[in-house]
Amino acid sequence: MNFSFRLCNSRRLLSGVLLSAALLGTAAYGQAPITLRIGAASNVLFGPVFVLADSSNGIASKHGLKVESRIFNSGIATMEAALAGDLDVAFPNTRILLPLLKSGKACFKGPIAFVDVNTVNMVTKATITQPKQLEGKKIGTPKGGIGEVALHMWLAKQGIDRAKVETVNVSQEDLPIALAKGSVDGIIWPEPTPSLALEVAGKAVHRFGDIGSAFRDTSVVNVTCDWAKKNGDDGMKRLVAAWIDAVDLLKNNPEAGARITAKALQLTPADVAKIWKNGGWPGGWPASLSDSQMDMFFTYGDYLKAGKELDSMPDMPAWVSSKWLKEVDPGRVQFSKYKY
Repeated sequence: MNFSFRLCNSRRLLSGVLLSAALLGTAAYGQAPITLRIGAASNVLFGPVFVLADSSNGIASKHGLKVESRIFNSGIATMEAALAGDLDVAFPNTRILLPLLKSGKACFKGPIAFVDVNTVNMVTKATITQPKQLEGKKIGTPKGGIGEVALHMWLAKQGIDRAKVETVNVSQEDLPIALAKGSVDGIIWPEPTPSLALEVAGKAVHRFGDIGSAFRDTSVVNVTCDWAKKNGDDGMKRLVAAWIDAVDLLKNNPEAGARITAKALQLTPADVAKIWKNGGWPGGWPASLSDSQMDMFFTYGDYLKAGKELDSMPDMPAWVSSKWLKEVDPGRVQFSKYKY
């Protein structure tokens, strides 16, 4: 009888503890959690999004957020959904976003960096050993994608006219086979595609060119102006703090991060870990704002201006702002050149 009574009380106590933990985020802020609709591409580089969307780690609830996530085919698709009012946070390619910000067709706030890493690599036939040998050659990459941009920026740094190197429109999944068959002389795209090309073509190909010396994939967490206005400084600080915690989990416990990411993408944790290793993750999630990131944005701008896609840069401080990060974790604001 006494045992049953103690067991019942223990269960009630445990239930109370679990309920208190579940409500901790709400209680801490004294109000209902804020809904955050966030989109991610079907790609392992969106690890922080998958961590935030996974309720088991408690990060979202800790910061008074109710995260609703959706997976899209690309980062650009998340931007399109945000512009349509279907998402609150998006991750478009910065090169695509800059002209839209300038024209007023898009309005976002960038309170913290999403990625800052060299994700793009080139693999060519082993006979190509010098940049000048690319002249007259064919490089496969999806037309208008990040690979083509990275190639053109790298060629410019090498003093090679981009018109002398032909880019062939090849889908991401077909790039390794196109190189192995000799349809192209090289391919350029983010990991894991370059590593797959090396596996497929073997010794006939090799990694070529320090693409990271001219191009980095750099972008911020883009929060719609509507969400930022509706939820104010409090909402933005919650989001920034939650993002930092998600990135910290990925860096401090990559095994757990790989499991969460694998579950979201229907992969194995081993697959995720391998791709992260080849692509420079989790170090590519800086969770900061820095001069070097802004420098890269202006480099994108120069590229767009050279191609007549942009006449001048958008109002950068109206987009990127360290206001909320300074309050949450001032050490992560690494501005000296820029006053954003």
